[in-house]
Amino acid sequence: MDAPPPLLSVKDLEVGFELPEGRLMAIKKASFEIFSGKTVALVGESGSGKSVISQTIMGLLPPQAEIYGGSISFAPNLESNSVIDVAKLDPNSKSMREIRGGQISIIFQEPMTSLNPVLSIGRQLREPLELHLGMTKQQSLSRSSELLELVGIPDPATRLKTFPHQTSGGQRQRIMIAMALSCEPKLLIADEATTALDVTIQAQILEIIKELTDRLGTSVIIITHNLGVVARYADSVNVMYAGKLRESGSLDQVYKEPK
Repeated sequence: MDAPPPLLSVKDLEVGFELPEGRLMAIKKASFEIFSGKTVALVGESGSGKSVISQTIMGLLPPQAEIYGGSISFAPNLESNSVIDVAKLDPNSKSMREIRGGQISIIFQEPMTSLNPVLSIGRQLREPLELHLGMTKQQSLSRSSELLELVGIPDPATRLKTFPHQTSGGQRQRIMIAMALSCEPKLLIADEATTALDVTIQAQILEIIKELTDRLGTSVIIITHNLGVVARYADSVNVMYAGKLRESGSLDQVYKEPK
């Protein structure tokens, strides 16, 4: 029996920024894979290119950035064997919008800038459910309440009526997790998702992500510079430095026999 293809395969990816002083290559020939139900870590110091990779996968690169080479093959449906090259999709196209949030979700580092300050928590949680799953307002309200309960937020009915500034940092990050997992995506990207939180809350948030993604069978890309987080949650590790993937391997290989 043939082994299943990877859920996501990044191959020879090159991303650059057109700046007044010239082109800056942020990602140079990066390649890695993630299989269904697995957790892969992208580790490296600030500025190594980790977040640029996540933005490229999500089609969220800023206007001055461009993909100069490589592919990002996404195979969400193993039965139909269909593979989509996300790198070739127009970021504003219907196809990309269906993938973004519906099949690939992201949790950002700072939830206060990711949540819309003028919309209630309920409105923001309902939007992806109505957009991607076609739920009615009543169905999406009920599901939003369930999601807040799943991520450990007490009195969800009241919380749905509140605004982001009325919640703590830890609660905002829980809301972001609920939003990211609301449509049961195939892939979740956690981009420094716990960096802004204190150690105790950080551990709680990571446990919630692990428990929910295990339950849903969601694959995870953890982007971090925290090697303790990687050791606890990742199956394999990719080490980045200055835009290049310097080392890739299983957790044991990279920790016990680093190159």
